Amino acid sequence: MIWGCEVVVSLMRLPLINELTEIKEKMSQLWRIMCSEINADCDKRVVWNNNELARYLSGNLFIEFKKKIYNWQKFLQVLKLATGDIVFWALKDVLSWSEIVEKVSNLIKTYIGDE
Repeated sequence: MIWGCEVVVSLMRLPLINELTEIKEKMSQLWRIMCSEINADCDKRVVWNNNELARYLSGNLFIEFKKKIYNWQKFLQVLKLATGDIVFWALKDVLSWSEIVEKVSNLIKTYIGDE
């Protein structure tokens, strides 16, 4: 139990996802246009602009949510928990694509549970 909430980690296997470098490049370009200085709020706006990464990931991961009767809004809620990690991948080059996929997959496994 974490902060009074039961957390269940599912053992399902999620698919491997290829990196779509165009999304990362678009985020970097948008950051250069929108953000004149280091600003966490601006970073978040860039990452969530048009939900482009979310739509790409959903094509691969949302399928698992559908099996558990989750909807797009719940998928976004879980994915938003990885916003900082996405910033580190797309804008700061601190995390690799495989690390992002692993982190997002772990979040999804945690919040889907074994219903």
